[in-house]
Amino acid sequence: MIIKKNYLHIFTIAIFLIAAACQPIQSVRPSESKIVKGSCLQLMTYNIRVGAGRDGLLTPVKYLTSSESKLQKIVSAIRSLEPDIIGLQEVRGTAQAAFLADSLGMNYVYLSHEDSRLEWGLAVLSRFRIVEYYGKFIRYDEKKPRVALVCTIELPDSTVTIINVHFHLGDYDEQIEKTMRLMSNVTGPVILMGDLNLIDPEDGLAPIKMKLVDTCEVVDTECSQEAREIGTHRFGSQRLDYIFVDPNRFSVLEAGLVPEEYRSASDHIGYFACVRPKHKEQAVNVSDERGELLALLEAKGVVE
Repeated sequence: MIIKKNYLHIFTIAIFLIAAACQPIQSVRPSESKIVKGSCLQLMTYNIRVGAGRDGLLTPVKYLTSSESKLQKIVSAIRSLEPDIIGLQEVRGTAQAAFLADSLGMNYVYLSHEDSRLEWGLAVLSRFRIVEYYGKFIRYDEKKPRVALVCTIELPDSTVTIINVHFHLGDYDEQIEKTMRLMSNVTGPVILMGDLNLIDPEDGLAPIKMKLVDTCEVVDTECSQEAREIGTHRFGSQRLDYIFVDPNRFSVLEAGLVPEEYRSASDHIGYFACVRPKHKEQAVNVSDERGELLALLEAKGVVE
């Protein structure tokens, strides 16, 4: 019985990965030719609670109901930030992802958690062309599985890999380990975003922070301070939603929350980060003498 169960497990994962790879990328707009907003790439992560708003805050997700009017509030919250790339969690099916993308005029991909209790998953929306995507289980459980949505997006001068996750409460070590393994397989710029559900972020985030930076911590502005103080969830002051970037590839200009009037659209508060892609020659600040010396030593292979 154990052997059969293991074979079934492997077979299910294989079918899931094949199905994810075969689903078409939904393009509803042409690729942009440039990054606007002064070369700022506006990123956003948002747990939309299956479009149910804040109704029935103690109701299990599978019993929640959505409507077009509730989804329009999500659209308005997203539109208030004019993001270029959005990672969405708790999306109820392809139809919901399509509605949001169409309302915002963006391209999108959707990936199901393959949860036997309900249909929900992750989506990435982008105003740039989505080149490819795939899904990987970061927590495989017959009742409460979780996947990571990995997609490659074509920017005007480069490509970027977005990893969108929604961690299950508990089993953090496994989920973080598998997420880090996904990151290690990526070549080029990578951005990790999503709802990490971490009760103790200091311990849980340590492996991630060895590779990437927390966009909310590397800038000290009024907006980022507010996000650190009030958090991203309706209850308490914890930050559950994060955007991490590679500091060698991106400069963080700003980070914060959606405007207050849009914060009732979900039990989570939409979080954004404005980053600027670095060209290779901008990896160090060549206007700084120490930076010039470091760049010279790196070019000669003296330091790495």
